[in-house]
Amino acid sequence: MPVAQIIINSIIRASELSLIALGLTLVYGLLKFSNFAHTEYAVIGVYLALIFNVYLGLDIFTSALLSAVITGFIAISFDRMIFRRLRKSSAIVLSVTSLGLAIAVRNMIRAIWGAEPRSYTIGLQEPLIFFGIRLTPVQIWIIVTAAVFMVAFHLLLHKTKLGKAMRASSDNPALAQASGIATEKVVVWVWFIASSFAAVGGILIALETYLLPYMGFAIIIPVFCATILGGIGNPYGAMLGALALGFAENFGLYLNFGNIFNLWGLFDVMKEIHIPTGYRDAISFGILIVILLIRPSGILGGRD
Repeated sequence: MPVAQIIINSIIRASELSLIALGLTLVYGLLKFSNFAHTEYAVIGVYLALIFNVYLGLDIFTSALLSAVITGFIAISFDRMIFRRLRKSSAIVLSVTSLGLAIAVRNMIRAIWGAEPRSYTIGLQEPLIFFGIRLTPVQIWIIVTAAVFMVAFHLLLHKTKLGKAMRASSDNPALAQASGIATEKVVVWVWFIASSFAAVGGILIALETYLLPYMGFAIIIPVFCATILGGIGNPYGAMLGALALGFAENFGLYLNFGNIFNLWGLFDVMKEIHIPTGYRDAISFGILIVILLIRPSGILGGRD
């Protein structure tokens, strides 16, 4: 496989993970707890898009938009019913509660749609080949969609009153509230934006693969790894962490570790050794352990 293809595959993987990681770090930055149910919002969005696209016959773009909006309101309702009542509890209580919510949502989706894989009605697509790189139209749209959402989020964060309120509330909630910022309204908006981004990220993954009720559990390690790698609580760190993880995963699968053990030809004790594709998450988990040991604050995180 040419190196250029690996780079493109890494960018595609980063595009999918970055939207979900961005939502996760937004919630952590404001509410200061790890939301283990966050990846399940991605699955909710995936199956809502399935309803609009397959059952109602809408195109995938309209389906994705509608499912993202509805997922945002679902996340707000969960906050009103559960997390708002526990707002003054410790981070561990909130995290364990979110873990319970994740299990409940996952099994509810499985009870409704079953455990068999499903797919959207986009059909088979012939890849486009240029400069030795193979790209399907869906993969191009994945990269473009992620880029558009990243730019939109940057503009929201720095060019709107809501973005300034979000940054102020994240830095110092008490001071933000004393300055006249309605922090509870900011919390509502953060839940909506975070879960909507997660829904879009989940749909991008499902477009390239297929739909399963356990998608949320399958991506939770890569998403947390990207978030922590970039610096949890930092939105731009989530984007950078997803990009770094995408490259690490794809180059990790590409590398022949036999050459490393043979010191690149100095010895001849090992043949070709490659990490199987099914063990890609092991790379994410290994990176997560290393980051937690060496720099828990991540690349763009503070040292406090």
